[in-house]
Amino acid sequence: MRKIYDAIIIGSGAAAYSAADWLYKEGITDIAIITENRLSGTSRNTGSDKQTYYKMSMDGNSLDSPYKMAQDIFSAGCCDGEKMYLQSVNSIKCFLRLCDYGVGFPQDKFGGFPGYKTDHDNTVRATSIGPLTSKVMTEKLENAVLYKNRTPLLDNRQVVEILKEGNRAIGVAALNTETNEFECFYSQNTICATGAPACIYENSVYPESQHGMTGVLLEAGVHLCNFAQWQYGMASVDFRWNVSGSFMQVIPRFVSVDENGNEHDFLNCYFETAEEMCGNIFLKGYQWPFSFERAKMSSNIDIAVHNEVEKGRKVYLDYTANPKGFCFDNLDNEARQYLEKNNATGDTPVERLKKLNSKAIDVYLNQKIDISKEKLRIAVCAQHNNGGVYTDNNCETDVKGLYVIGEAAGTFGLARPGGTALNDTQVSGLLCARHITEKSAFSYDFEAAECCYEKYKDFITDNDVDYSYLKTKMSRCAAFLRNREECVALLDEINDKISNYPLRHKSLSDYFYDKDMLISAKALLETIIGEMPLTGSRGGAVYFEKGEIAAENPEYRKYLTITENGKVLFEKAKPVPKNDEPFEKYLNKI
Repeated sequence: MRKIYDAIIIGSGAAAYSAADWLYKEGITDIAIITENRLSGTSRNTGSDKQTYYKMSMDGNSLDSPYKMAQDIFSAGCCDGEKMYLQSVNSIKCFLRLCDYGVGFPQDKFGGFPGYKTDHDNTVRATSIGPLTSKVMTEKLENAVLYKNRTPLLDNRQVVEILKEGNRAIGVAALNTETNEFECFYSQNTICATGAPACIYENSVYPESQHGMTGVLLEAGVHLCNFAQWQYGMASVDFRWNVSGSFMQVIPRFVSVDENGNEHDFLNCYFETAEEMCGNIFLKGYQWPFSFERAKMSSNIDIAVHNEVEKGRKVYLDYTANPKGFCFDNLDNEARQYLEKNNATGDTPVERLKKLNSKAIDVYLNQKIDISKEKLRIAVCAQHNNGGVYTDNNCETDVKGLYVIGEAAGTFGLARPGGTALNDTQVSGLLCARHITEKSAFSYDFEAAECCYEKYKDFITDNDVDYSYLKTKMSRCAAFLRNREECVALLDEINDKISNYPLRHKSLSDYFYDKDMLISAKALLETIIGEMPLTGSRGGAVYFEKGEIAAENPEYRKYLTITENGKVLFEKAKPVPKNDEPFEKYLNKI
């Protein structure tokens, strides 16, 4: 007898567990979670100085509303106002559920939730429990889903295909990485919560355990939304971690080391005065993502770091010494007052960090890296895909019955406030669960959709197959600095690799991993080449054509970029809805 679940959730991070828990609360209990490795993924293995969760203000003092929050996110451009309203109006419900599950967000003595300022935002909606916010979220949700709700989890399954009947998803095919055999799982609804395609860049702050499955979804027939809009920022590379917030606000020294071991205080060359340089290092704390609009201000630091790497040098943050020309009394008022208010006025950056946020130091100590004694190697890295798979307001894709939530979905636009991604993991799980609850069951001809993997019986193990050099090229020409001519040449090369993809690899698992990487990189290059000659440089990327920087055409901020089968289209973004209906209209529906 073939088992048919009401829903299958792919992934084991904050978004996957959120969807599973909301489904259970809505009475949909015949569900299962499928994952490659329960302990892998971004939610469980990433963070920053104090990893941010963004929600509507609850500090008891700030004036806020769902409409205002949605409008603030929407105002940066290239995102859907209705989706931003859904993110906002459901934020408190989702946030309080996490609190009930034991995620200990700070509260004042009256029960309010104080906040702080984060990237791309001027409010105090941000909150945090420290560097490991998403890890703790995932663990608390996992406890509710696996142990309280007793949802089955099928581990060591690498999903390699979305099973379909016509244009409807009816389940997944997965490679059992323990037995090296294929298995099929059937469901009325399939929810993909597998994160961004972290596989396509060499310079990446995504944990090495994070891969994504955007390529598998593209093969299933989904479209993409804003796929070229990524967020890049400085991160340590020996241990992948964002060096945002406190790591910058204590104003460390930037230094590069050439092949002969010579040190270079390179950052002074990019600013007119030491005071200007130190002020922009401080601002980098909550202006951490690279921004084209700040390319001559705080984001000039990202360009400087990248240029040093291009010279063949290694770039470091030095917390044992101040930048050349640093003088505490000459800092601008914002930086000086912030550090004084937090009693972080020590003589060196690490002394200031101990006062400002000692947990940030502990993150590296836990990896046997002592930043009070050794330099921290960094690079400008891919950190978040603001775009992804195109979905409707219920998180359903163009393929019926297939939902994509969390970072895998194309939810945000040019510049999302830091922490909105964690809010999204919770809200998108709720939205798809509600929609599934309202649907009627369908009948399928499962026999017609049975998969045949006979072609893999001739698979050859060949340890010489290696596509990692393509990730290096992606970081060079298709990350925060994008060169049209190089992107076109790289797309031709990747298309050739896909056309001649051999039935031989290090392993069957890696065969599918690399195939997914090639398809995802191809889609990104197609989107860049199709979009940016029209839009110009914008958001987290500078676009070069014939060696010249293309200025932004702001008219395109009114549109979403949709990629369908390699072609780029523009869809007018819907505004944030304003609900002026009288209360009694809703009361009478009860």
